[in-house]
Amino acid sequence: MKRNLLINTLLVFIFIFTGHLLSAQTPGTKAFQVKVSGKGSPILFIPGATCSGEVWKETVARYQKNHECHVFTLAGYAGTEPLAQGPYLESYKKEIIRYIKDKKLNKVVLVGHSIGGFLSLCIAAEMKDHLQKVVVVDALPFYAAMFNPAAKAGFNETQAQSMLEAYKKMDKAALKASQLNVARSLCADSTKWDNIAQWGADSDLKTMAWTMNEMLGNDLRQDIATIKVPVLVLAAFAPVKKYPMFTREFVMNSYSQQYQQCKSCEVKVSPSAKHFIMYDAPDWFYQEMDTFISKG
Repeated sequence: MKRNLLINTLLVFIFIFTGHLLSAQTPGTKAFQVKVSGKGSPILFIPGATCSGEVWKETVARYQKNHECHVFTLAGYAGTEPLAQGPYLESYKKEIIRYIKDKKLNKVVLVGHSIGGFLSLCIAAEMKDHLQKVVVVDALPFYAAMFNPAAKAGFNETQAQSMLEAYKKMDKAALKASQLNVARSLCADSTKWDNIAQWGADSDLKTMAWTMNEMLGNDLRQDIATIKVPVLVLAAFAPVKKYPMFTREFVMNSYSQQYQQCKSCEVKVSPSAKHFIMYDAPDWFYQEMDTFISKG
């Protein structure tokens, strides 16, 4: 009798303990890793393609004094375990929304860079509560239209597969060298190149190829009309001698046109910064962030 009671007690304990484990393993834990620091109103930081959440290290050090900072690394990027299958961006979006709701986060400020900025727009277009403001760091509702005004929405699997095959042909050294070239083209701060390149080299190849092409194939220009919270868009600009027509005015016009349906949106163009604005123009970046967050 005592033996049966002991077995039953153990079974109940195992059931309860396993239940707690399963409840902790929400689908969101598969879509991203997240680190939380600081106290105060929540800011969620979403990095760009291939980047670790460490890309926000200096930014978080500044804001965690007065804010609870949730720093994401998306699955498949920077050495993290990839999702089993796509669509990747849709999974990231759904699970970040789930995370916000499960954690009961309110008056959230979303800050996203590149693909992270694109995801922030996706989330803000869908969530009608919980959010307070959105900061988009050098991202557009429809990237493809910047290169081809006649671009059509839709995922191009052939193009994604071609990109994946190109990655697969590279050994580790070649991939790192390729990512270093990307880092140089997107960031003026040479002290950051190696980190950016290593995150890229450590990323899952299919995730890299698919997420980039998913973003290129998604047109949010009409969807962002549903966003009601204030949105600050920080656009990168750095003069390029080979392209004299690429001026600050060109960037402002291009971004303003893409965001015209978002009536709560304000576009600011950096004084001189490449894609990684938070690295290349930190003082300007923080000033714009501070002013925007403190409003209202």
